[in-house]
Amino acid sequence: MQQAYRTLRIVSEAQTIRIVLAPDPGELMLSELCTAGASLNTESSTGIKAVVLDFNATADHFTEQGLRDTIKRTSIIAEQASAAIRAIAQPVLAVVRVTLSKTACKLMQAADFILVAEDAGLVLSNEEEEDTLTGSQAARLGQVTWSAPANDLNKRMEHILDHLRAKSAVALRLTKASVHLAGANQASRLEALQQVNALYLAQVMQTHDAQEGLKAFLEKRKPNWKNV
Repeated sequence: MQQAYRTLRIVSEAQTIRIVLAPDPGELMLSELCTAGASLNTESSTGIKAVVLDFNATADHFTEQGLRDTIKRTSIIAEQASAAIRAIAQPVLAVVRVTLSKTACKLMQAADFILVAEDAGLVLSNEEEEDTLTGSQAARLGQVTWSAPANDLNKRMEHILDHLRAKSAVALRLTKASVHLAGANQASRLEALQQVNALYLAQVMQTHDAQEGLKAFLEKRKPNWKNV
């Protein structure tokens, strides 16, 4: 994550990475998000336990600064950015503080967890129709994970991140991989279970932290994670 970006603001905070995004990102910001997402899947990022996509009105300061009207936005780059988010090995939490554009909502939906301000507006699409909902409505309909009053958003975000920070980084990555593996298998539940079991035996149980977790449980103590 050492690369310089023209539009993204990236903050490293206590085993997490926070990427500040505009509520209506342009093509340059989307392109840089693709690059940032790829950089998180490197050896130097193995100790990171969560990635936050922080959709914030203050991110307008980091947007194209006059290039908005000259840079053509395309749905292709938005899809690439969404794919880059889904490919991030760590759990991804989207935090939505303000009303989002349709493009930003696509990015939000690529996250693993979504925390939205109750009064934030969202444009959510499916194969049949497009709906505009508030954060609280989206939470009631199961379209986002949580909603909260805007002034409680930081507190809720930190509570979620503290829960993730208490876990092993390698366990978080492999858990996410197993969930995606099961979700991608359309053949049968049995085949999906077999693939997840193979991942568990071949990768999860070969890690230091898997063995440490079992020892800590049996010895009734807090685990000492090495995140490997």
